[in-house]
Amino acid sequence: MKLIVFGVCGLALMPRISSAHGIHFDSQELDEVSVTESIEAIHTLGGITSSQGILGARRLANQNPARSSDVLEAVPGLNVTQHSGGGKANQYFLRGFSLDHGTDLSINFLGAPLNLPGHAHGQGYADSNMIIPELLSRVEYRKGPYFAQDGDFSSAGSLNIDYVSELKRGLASLSVGEFGYRRGLLANSVSFNEDQTKLLYAFELTDNDGPWEVAENQYKYNALLKLSHRIDSSKRFELQYSGYESQWTSTDHIPVDAVNQGLVGRFGSLDPTAGGFTQRHAVSGNFTLAWDQSITQLRAYLVDYKLNLFSDFTYGLRDNTALGRPGVISDQFNQFDSRVTFGGGVTHTLFENLSFMRSQLAVGFDYRVDDVNPAGLYDTIARERLATRSEDSFEQSNLGIFVSQQLLPVSWLKLTGGLRYDQFDVDLNGQFDDDEDLTTPNVTRSGSRNDQQFSPKFSASITPFEHDTELFLSIGRGFHSNDPRGLFTANPVDYIVNTRGSEVGVKTTNTSRNLSASATLFQLESDSELVFVGDAGTTEPRGATKRNGLELIASYFNKTGFEIDGFVTLVDARFVGVQDNGIPNAIEESAAVSLGQTWGNFKVGYKLKYVGSAPLVEDRSIESDSVINSDLFFNFKVNKDLSLNLSIFNLFDRDNSDIQYAQDYFLAGSPAFGKTFHPSLPRHVRLTANLQF
Repeated sequence: MKLIVFGVCGLALMPRISSAHGIHFDSQELDEVSVTESIEAIHTLGGITSSQGILGARRLANQNPARSSDVLEAVPGLNVTQHSGGGKANQYFLRGFSLDHGTDLSINFLGAPLNLPGHAHGQGYADSNMIIPELLSRVEYRKGPYFAQDGDFSSAGSLNIDYVSELKRGLASLSVGEFGYRRGLLANSVSFNEDQTKLLYAFELTDNDGPWEVAENQYKYNALLKLSHRIDSSKRFELQYSGYESQWTSTDHIPVDAVNQGLVGRFGSLDPTAGGFTQRHAVSGNFTLAWDQSITQLRAYLVDYKLNLFSDFTYGLRDNTALGRPGVISDQFNQFDSRVTFGGGVTHTLFENLSFMRSQLAVGFDYRVDDVNPAGLYDTIARERLATRSEDSFEQSNLGIFVSQQLLPVSWLKLTGGLRYDQFDVDLNGQFDDDEDLTTPNVTRSGSRNDQQFSPKFSASITPFEHDTELFLSIGRGFHSNDPRGLFTANPVDYIVNTRGSEVGVKTTNTSRNLSASATLFQLESDSELVFVGDAGTTEPRGATKRNGLELIASYFNKTGFEIDGFVTLVDARFVGVQDNGIPNAIEESAAVSLGQTWGNFKVGYKLKYVGSAPLVEDRSIESDSVINSDLFFNFKVNKDLSLNLSIFNLFDRDNSDIQYAQDYFLAGSPAFGKTFHPSLPRHVRLTANLQF
């Protein structure tokens, strides 16, 4: 138990770490990396499943992301992609789930949640494009509904993303690449009060056109301020501000037949006015107090957020006569979301809370309010609003209370029981055209709803062979919330949807040989699936689902500079109780391997990713194409201050797709149904210069 105590204290007092795009500053941070690796090993010994972990500086620095949020693919089994412009939230795939923009993957960034309930574009929308990879200190991941501290949107998994508190040296980075890509980053930190107070600041600018026939014209602005203050050896607080804005023109997914018939090029657009603007400004703080036998952590956050998104996925099925545009071919719509989110929580962890056996008790609560004004859907043509489909203002609150007790009755057995309680309340006032008939007036709707959920959890682990090998068994109940606006329709949805998971696994961590490997058999059932609807740009609830899967994960590095890590995931995903049981976009096979070798001041890295085909309709008559992608990078450390990084993405220039759907659309003068796609970027090269000062 002393190891667990030291581990939690160490996590609360995280050391200084620095990393960069595809670069690890070994000579600068070697001692601190070793401390971090020790913390990770200690945390793993305190884990309750074989499918959780912490990615520290070494693993995160080995990523070489084409998009900043691609760094999250360091999480084994997670696939991150995009089906529209670069300022729109990514789509996430994990354990046979098409998570859309975050419906069952909870993401916490710098102490504040990214997932947005009742979002104009889709439930749980989580934009992670504001990540600055060079500043990442750790990404903690947990998979499955087995963790009492995880609530809404976490049935498939959860991510907690944090930055370093200090850079040992400043960093100026400049990247240039094909398709008009330019990126600049300046980051540094200063210390006060004899190093008790540290201020980290960073500014990032990105400009990108992409290979699209209609230039993306994306401009991204990113800023960070992080103040850390150590009051004494047992007290510390952090206050951080993250500011992010992006604007872009998007080439949405287009029909495969449009390309085959020569009506548009592979990187062409059928609506050159699609795109949008988004911004997120967040302030968060946390206070950590370490006692002799316990730790108390207090958290609070305030987020101001906006998205103004224009999309067109069907291109001409709508009759625009009622909008005053007879004969105009356009299905463009506008989704607008403006909200303030605030909340916080407290967690108290008590070590050795029982005198007769080794034990650890964690209790806490979290509270969140989303004040949305409004979440709207509008019919538009060339970004001009012509009619309102829906426009809702609402306030939703979510209170979560949790308790988790860990017991070690003997040295080889660990038992963990947890219970979580969640309550949701919403007050809504808005307008809604229930049949979406443009000739009838909208109906005003308002009201209040609430719902509650208890989520029990249990895990057991044994160490039958050696202390670095553990066998796990976990069962748990979780949930995701549905869009609160769906509670006020003619056919209302359930506010809270139950999920149930179980898994068995084995994990070996040999720290002396720098080897880690795990194998996990898992099952997850959901009473209702949130499925992305490609022609509407939103999610809708479908029937019950069940997934059975196998996940294999391994990583290794040695003193010669060789590194390798990878995973394989196999899943059987299906709707329950129906003949046509394919879940659209539920990927059933995926794998990846990353290799790295360092020789003195030179390093080369390679990543191979495979994403298998998936059904696009329930009867599986249309399936997506599989994806095989390779990325290669070279890093050369010119001197102690300057390093150069050359990245080659999509090395073999494969015609991959980021995403594919099967949907209705309008093509060549008539409606049709078929496969649409958003192409992956072709082979392209980027050069990055990093100067430390």
